[in-house]
Amino acid sequence: MSTVEIREIELSQVPLVARLPQPGEAGADSPERMERYLRGEHHPHLALAPRQMWVAWADDLPVGYVSGHLTQRFSCDGELQKIYVVASYRRRGLGLRLVAELARWCGTQLARRICVNVGAESARPFYLAAGAVALQPHWMVWEDIRGVLESPGASARGAV
Repeated sequence: MSTVEIREIELSQVPLVARLPQPGEAGADSPERMERYLRGEHHPHLALAPRQMWVAWADDLPVGYVSGHLTQRFSCDGELQKIYVVASYRRRGLGLRLVAELARWCGTQLARRICVNVGAESARPFYLAAGAVALQPHWMVWEDIRGVLESPGASARGAV
């Protein structure tokens, strides 16, 4: 099993990371849009600065990512913008580790209530398992995302 390291993205890595989602999969964005988001030039509804993104690396290849920003949407403090894990790394705890990176960052921003657009309904069980609850038909929320950090595996290092 590969060792997976999670690091903040460098803008030069955006084109490589943006190619991870396969056609039709949730979480996809063009490299240009992803870079504009990170630079603060693309603004999701009610988004605030700053924005952040982390990439999971295995054997020097990206295998997943998560991004988020502060927001005023739904009276939340922050929003999980995108999350993606390549198929061969799913159901091994990597998604939870990525959400935990966002939770740690949210803590530094004093952001607790974090929303996420569920996207594909098949993602709902993942968010439920990570502690989010229903907010609106297509949205879920962590009333206090710090709870993710208490989940087994959220701070796991090394093999996934």
